[in-house]
Amino acid sequence: MCRLLLSFLFVSGWIIPVTAAELPAAELFSTIRQRLDLMQSVALYKAQNQIPIENVDREIIVIADAKRAAAREGLDADSIEEFFVAQIAVAKAIQYRYRAELLSDSTRLPAIDLDTEIRPEITELDGRIVILLARYLRSANTLDPALREPFNQALTTRFVSPADKTMVFDALLKARLN
Repeated sequence: MCRLLLSFLFVSGWIIPVTAAELPAAELFSTIRQRLDLMQSVALYKAQNQIPIENVDREIIVIADAKRAAAREGLDADSIEEFFVAQIAVAKAIQYRYRAELLSDSTRLPAIDLDTEIRPEITELDGRIVILLARYLRSANTLDPALREPFNQALTTRFVSPADKTMVFDALLKARLN
């Protein structure tokens, strides 16, 4: 008799039941959410310091770092690039949406320093995403399309639209091992 092991993942104040097989994916999804959660802080800092949201030079660095990390972890670098491009596109969308909200908000919130606090945390999360994705793919070979709904539930970041979730998950589906 096969028993279904049920675990619980704590995500943004929610307790989500997951099977043992879904646990590595749930941890991956939670880490992606944590990265996207930082985008409001990025937007606030950029708004208060008159820095444009779009930073192509930084995007190139993030993608190159992700591809190097992917290669170290045995992932196909091109498939990881597609995921990071999608994640960056959603990150910028969050920043634009939040920045638009800030235009009508007279509250002066303190900004966290982008270079010394936020970016190092994003860099650490990017590395963790690559490691978790590699770990998941080594155990399952491909991301299970049936995990779309748990992914959507885990991605509770404000300003992320259903279309954003679809874009990121579809890019994740293309990730593969070397």
